[in-house]
Amino acid sequence: MKQLVLYLGLGYLLLCLGLFVLQRRMQYFPTPPLQIKGAQAVSFEHQEITLRGWLANPDQENALLYFGGNGEQIEQNLAQFRLWFPHHSVYLIPYRGYGNSDGTPTETGIVGDALYLFDQLSQTHPKVTVMGRSLGSSVAVQVAANRPVDRVVLITPFDSALAVARDLYWMFPLSLLMKDPYRSDLLAPRIEAPSYVVIAAEDEVIPMKRTQALITALAPSLQWSRKIDDAGHNTLSMYSEYGHALKQAVLGP
Repeated sequence: MKQLVLYLGLGYLLLCLGLFVLQRRMQYFPTPPLQIKGAQAVSFEHQEITLRGWLANPDQENALLYFGGNGEQIEQNLAQFRLWFPHHSVYLIPYRGYGNSDGTPTETGIVGDALYLFDQLSQTHPKVTVMGRSLGSSVAVQVAANRPVDRVVLITPFDSALAVARDLYWMFPLSLLMKDPYRSDLLAPRIEAPSYVVIAAEDEVIPMKRTQALITALAPSLQWSRKIDDAGHNTLSMYSEYGHALKQAVLGP
């Protein structure tokens, strides 16, 4: 019996070790770039890597900086964002390791890049709105908590990647193992800019309780939250209500 317990304990420890070593392969899903015709390419140099993305509606006074979801090819938003936000220069810059951007994704690297991008854009645009979807919502929260953004728009957000992971892997001590916890819940109360939340009513990836916990943490900056009926995590942009909500968040009533 003691030998069985020992084997089980060793097996558990090996699983924890494997999870610790391989976790970023399980957490990040870098996407290859798409070939986009007629779009203006832009690049930024940061920490000896190059971030390569796209710009819609160049030379506008104000800017919108979009942080995509995990596995999202953000260049697919170009046509919609160009139409929805004609008076904003819209920057779609894949994370390090995603698309044509150099590097390897980590929370420290991604957030550091995001803060750098905001600092660069704020030199040429008096107002910069940040928008993030899913993983990008946590990036947007971290920027908004540390920089004077104009507005922050969060799409299918969560309170923390740690909490989402705990719902799935409750049997592991993730607070000790997880390298990139994305604790939006700790930073959201520091946001002073008006914040807006767009929710997929049938989100099959982010549990509603995780989104609600983030909404609670956003007070008092939260202006409103909108739920898109019947929409799933990856089908949200197919609904006309989605575009209406984003336009109202960015442009006002």
